[in-house]
Amino acid sequence: MPRSRWSLEHFKLLMWVVFVFGGLCDAAAQNPDALSPFFEGKQVVVKMDMPGTQKGVDIYPGRPQPLDVKSYSDRLKDFGISVQKGDSVMVTKVKVNKDNIEFQLGGGGFGTARDNTDTTVHFTPANKSDREKELEDQLRDETDPDRRRSLQRELDYVRAERERRDRIDRARAEDDAARRQQQVGIGRQQGGSRFNIRLDAKKMGDSLTPQVVEDALAQYVEFPGDGHQTVTAPPSAPSTLVARPADPPADSAQGLKKGMSREQVEALYGKAVESHDHAVNGMTVTSCVFRGKDASVQADFVNGVLVQYQLSSY
Repeated sequence: MPRSRWSLEHFKLLMWVVFVFGGLCDAAAQNPDALSPFFEGKQVVVKMDMPGTQKGVDIYPGRPQPLDVKSYSDRLKDFGISVQKGDSVMVTKVKVNKDNIEFQLGGGGFGTARDNTDTTVHFTPANKSDREKELEDQLRDETDPDRRRSLQRELDYVRAERERRDRIDRARAEDDAARRQQQVGIGRQQGGSRFNIRLDAKKMGDSLTPQVVEDALAQYVEFPGDGHQTVTAPPSAPSTLVARPADPPADSAQGLKKGMSREQVEALYGKAVESHDHAVNGMTVTSCVFRGKDASVQADFVNGVLVQYQLSSY
């Protein structure tokens, strides 16, 4: 009987230890999940240009140079800029992986599974028709001069029609490829970017706090409460994930950049004096004319985003 009481007491003690230890483990495991509600939905200001790709920017905390400069410069060249230095942008996702933390801004960067990055269009010339092959066979066997001339004229016509259709199909394929490239370019400008904080996140447990993330990105991101004035979108601007600060009024191209919203261009040059829509490769392009004191700007917008412009002095 005493042995039974001893076993029961130790069993209870064992269960208590398992319960407490399990609770501590759960707390450690749940801590990374606390990063998402802490950061997501907040506006931060980036201190560097961000590449327009889901590959983002690689940061290695603890290294003398945390920024992987080579991959950063390569991605800027390959994919362009989606979030500019000084932009206020929303944190849209914080994801803890085994060996890194994804700190996603303005959508996380173009090129995810939901984005179509394929710009290739295949064109295959048409094969000879049965009639064209038949005419070639007849012409090869025909000896009568008049009949040969008649067959040759028909063969030339059939062949010319095939080549004409090939030219049309080739031109359509080239237009489609150009349209896809334009769409991808716009997607990269509007798709946001991300930081990849390279550390062994899974082993950090409850030591992985929001402060760790802020410290790792302190050189590259201004967080709310850092003591600096943050940039917000003007009340008249549509709700976007990225809000660019309005540049001071000027009558030069300084500060005018592709990727600006129409509202930002109007902040530089005032309301457009001319505006009309037209289709280019299946996309609606809005062409506007702005007039400043010393220059005018011909600007093209797609979905409210500046894709090209031309400056003319008076």
